[in-house]
Amino acid sequence: MGDQFHSGGGEQNIAQGQNAIGKQVNNYGIPPELFAQYVRDLGVTDSALTSFFKILEQEKVPSWELASKLREIAFRYKELLLRFEAVTSDDPQVQALKDQAKQAIENGEYDRADELLNQAKERDRAAVATLKASLAEQQAALEKRQLSEAQSCVEQAKLQEMQYHYEKAAEYYQEAAAALPEGHKRERVDYLGSAGENLYRIAHYAEALRLFEQGLSIEREIGARKEEARSLNNISQIYDAQGEYSKALDYLEQSLPICQEIGDNEGIGIALNNISQIYHAKGDYPKALTYLEQSLVLWREINHKEGKGRTLSNIGAIYDVQGDHAAALKYYEQALAVSREIKDKQGESTYLNNISAVYYAQDKHDAALEHLEQSMAIKHQIGDRRNEGRTLNNMGMIYEDKGDCTAALKQYEQALAIAKEIGDKAGEADASGKIGLLYAKQGELAKAEPYISRAVELMEQMEHPDLKAAREVLAAIRAKLQP
Repeated sequence: MGDQFHSGGGEQNIAQGQNAIGKQVNNYGIPPELFAQYVRDLGVTDSALTSFFKILEQEKVPSWELASKLREIAFRYKELLLRFEAVTSDDPQVQALKDQAKQAIENGEYDRADELLNQAKERDRAAVATLKASLAEQQAALEKRQLSEAQSCVEQAKLQEMQYHYEKAAEYYQEAAAALPEGHKRERVDYLGSAGENLYRIAHYAEALRLFEQGLSIEREIGARKEEARSLNNISQIYDAQGEYSKALDYLEQSLPICQEIGDNEGIGIALNNISQIYHAKGDYPKALTYLEQSLVLWREINHKEGKGRTLSNIGAIYDVQGDHAAALKYYEQALAVSREIKDKQGESTYLNNISAVYYAQDKHDAALEHLEQSMAIKHQIGDRRNEGRTLNNMGMIYEDKGDCTAALKQYEQALAIAKEIGDKAGEADASGKIGLLYAKQGELAKAEPYISRAVELMEQMEHPDLKAAREVLAAIRAKLQP
């Protein structure tokens, strides 16, 4: 909180999940020639592209995210249509309903497509109920029906994902898991994981945790050790996102020996990296650096460039927070070069942000802002909402140092809105603290107090290393406000 410039380091790893929802705006004025260009570039029909714009308008996605979101929808659209070609049903009516649903999707009639798929699913369910009455002689047919029902649910889930309806997608994935025949435990774990991933995206951590724990129980039952380690890692990241570092560390320390036992080098590297990030968050920098150095040796041995880049960045962050800016910049620039070599946009965005932090610490504000703007452009492109908020906080600090408090407050308020939207406690504490301190600096203590109070409340939940300092600031403000 306060004057600490947030440095992203490497992202926390979770085995599944990738995107987030945009902010809300009005509709778009797309000229015909640009519309035609999108049709050509995306390889879709005019009617399909029109329906994509309707999705974006309904979800109020901002115009600056337009190109990336159109590509994302087009990818999911084509993937969904390919599923209809690859997956068939023995029931002509179910097949007909799915053919109609495919046509409805091509026509942009997504609600109708969902209803047709629902009819297909319900018809399969009805057949399942009938077949159960004579299970002994019809077990093979029953299993086919159950798989078909599950496939219908997955198709509905993917349809919802395409429209950014992550909570609904999670419901359909859970239906798919429930519909599977008893013996299909690996598929059940996958569907539970996909449901958890969608809930994690929208910060429904308690529900996501329940699903990951269900998957973990099945993995232990069937002896799926690699998947077990992955689930332990995923559970740790939920606790980490909530600031419960002790619990997060406990699960990572369970995951690491499993990866070592089965020789999963990538899993070892991820666990070492994630353990280091928890010690970093708690302010134990020597221990964090020890784990990072182990991770870096491993990534180099197995030539895992993405892991190498993230670990180099995390090492840079350790030196950065300790004030060795020259060493930090060296590691960040190495990480940036790796990310560009392998076209890792997520990593490139993070490392640009981290380089800007070094320039900020050296009072090179223009260079810092330039790198942040490059980082923000990539975050918009890939839909990285969590780190977008952190970058806004950083930009706000630069404007504040340059004396433009109005621009700084605007950046902080945008960052706070994003943090609340996605349930990022650390981001909310950071933005709340910065807004409170800015008001305090301007002498508006009554405005500052609720923001500092909220930051302290969140930091208490997270075992935050700056909690003591934040409490002292809050106490000083309240003392001045006393009549």
